[in-house]
Amino acid sequence: MYERPGYGTLLGRIRANVRTYIRKQLELPRQEIAEIIRANLRAAIWFGVAAALGLGSLVALVVLAVALVALALPLWAAALAVFALMVAAAAITGYVGYRRLELRGPTRTINSVKETIRWAKARLLGRSAS
Repeated sequence: MYERPGYGTLLGRIRANVRTYIRKQLELPRQEIAEIIRANLRAAIWFGVAAALGLGSLVALVVLAVALVALALPLWAAALAVFALMVAAAAITGYVGYRRLELRGPTRTINSVKETIRWAKARLLGRSAS
């Protein structure tokens, strides 16, 4: 009833399947890297806050130095207190950002490529790949 497809048709299907497979393999690392970036965005925000507070503590240190030079006791004590608070806040936010940081590679992609290589080797060497 149905005609068997010719070699040209079969090769065309194989070529289309290989193209689709390669496109999907190239898409996987992009998706995984995008997920990693989204996960690390919060950590980057915490690092930004820590940097801003660190800069604020440097400003407070300058105010402290000016106050010490002027020898105004209440003024330098206030500057020292602000400096200590800013340093503590910078340390806390920096630590929170560090704890939220995820440093890893695209593991799903690496595992997928390794699995494909194992499967291809098994097929080329005539072993069954289960």
